[in-house]
Amino acid sequence: MGIAPPLALIFEGVRPRQVEEEMRIRERSEARRLQRRERRARRAVGGTQPRRRSVAIKLGRHLDGDRLLRTKWGRASMPIDRLKKTTLMVGSPGSGKTETLLRLAAGTATRTDWSVFVLDAKGDATTQLRFEELMREAGRNPQLFPATHYDGWRGSGREITNRLIELIDWADEGGGTYYRDLSVIVIRLACTAEKGPPRSSQELLDRHRNTLAGLWAADSRAAKEVLDFKDEHIASCRHRYRAFFDAVNGELDGTFAFEDADCGYLLLNELLYGEETTKFARFLLEDFKQYVAARKRTGHQVLLIVDEFSAIASGERVARLVEIVRSYGASLVLVPQAYEGMGGNEAAERILNAVHTTFLHAVPEPEQLVRAAGTTLEVEASVQHDVGRSLDIGSARAQHQYKVPPNNVRALRPGACFVIADGKAQRIQVAPTHAKPGGRRPSEPTRKGAAAPPPDNDNPLRL
Repeated sequence: MGIAPPLALIFEGVRPRQVEEEMRIRERSEARRLQRRERRARRAVGGTQPRRRSVAIKLGRHLDGDRLLRTKWGRASMPIDRLKKTTLMVGSPGSGKTETLLRLAAGTATRTDWSVFVLDAKGDATTQLRFEELMREAGRNPQLFPATHYDGWRGSGREITNRLIELIDWADEGGGTYYRDLSVIVIRLACTAEKGPPRSSQELLDRHRNTLAGLWAADSRAAKEVLDFKDEHIASCRHRYRAFFDAVNGELDGTFAFEDADCGYLLLNELLYGEETTKFARFLLEDFKQYVAARKRTGHQVLLIVDEFSAIASGERVARLVEIVRSYGASLVLVPQAYEGMGGNEAAERILNAVHTTFLHAVPEPEQLVRAAGTTLEVEASVQHDVGRSLDIGSARAQHQYKVPPNNVRALRPGACFVIADGKAQRIQVAPTHAKPGGRRPSEPTRKGAAAPPPDNDNPLRL
């Protein structure tokens, strides 16, 4: 049962604030009644379940808004169960989203046994060093790419085929689709031979026409298919892949993969890889998808933070990744700089529909993102005037306004953000982790006159 907005009020001496406060009281009362009905319905369907207090990641100070996050002593903490669903973190450069990213990563590593990975397209070596320090403080042994090379050749021949196909920007129409289909067949033949798939880039490149025919000698049909290719077809395919593997300089022929580490930071430096950066990222995202589906141990939870994903993968690919990996026990935190960086309207809407929690830092165009917080009824008052003189006759009406005003988002200071979920919004100030690699955490003074909060000796990231 909704709240009927009041009729326009013709008033003399009636204060609009009184009307507005009355409306807010009615909204809160109706919300409490709805919550009680929902609790009774859940008990009737499934019986009463014992309430379990989940682990929470400490984020920072509550400023105002709904108590969406767990809040005590003015501190806001994010229950880990909320992080099991996809999280979106948006903010312009300098808005403080890197601190929020690191706090989520460090809190997860400290408070849970989840694996934690970051895929970073900014090429920010300082953030990688800070991540390493936080992971070591949490008792983890982080793997850092490219200092340690990645093994991109795990899995079956079909899985490696799918990974390699992601590397090339294939033509979608015209005559280029013919060569795309030829190249896909060549790669599939090179990776699914009875001898087994290639286990390094050089082994793949060495599988030229005659070698492939020998690998498929026991299968006359496949061997004939190989021999039917012209030399220039296979050479053209090999040249495409050689250009990529030359650019990455053996960094996909390493010793660790996702299943070998409890945490890791994969840094993709565009200055080193150039136009191959996007292909590299697509390869790693495809491998992550295959890892959670086939190579991850059953029941183990994994968190992947994709920083600046708009620079490394199309919004459509990321939307598909979001829709697939959650069912396999993987959580995603997606970190673009703006709504426009989410791959166009269609891909952005798919991502927003799959997102459960949004951390919204300062951005210049927040309108598309604040919609998730919903609206609230506000009273707008007006007074009639005649040639600048008040007639003491006015009216008031209820109007739906954004619960998070866009101008409030634009005005956020570094480190402050709105946390939006479930039609609620809470503004918090995220506490920094380390000021710099090797630095000391800043302390937060207790508000004058307030009781000191209890110590939290079990969490090295105490606020």
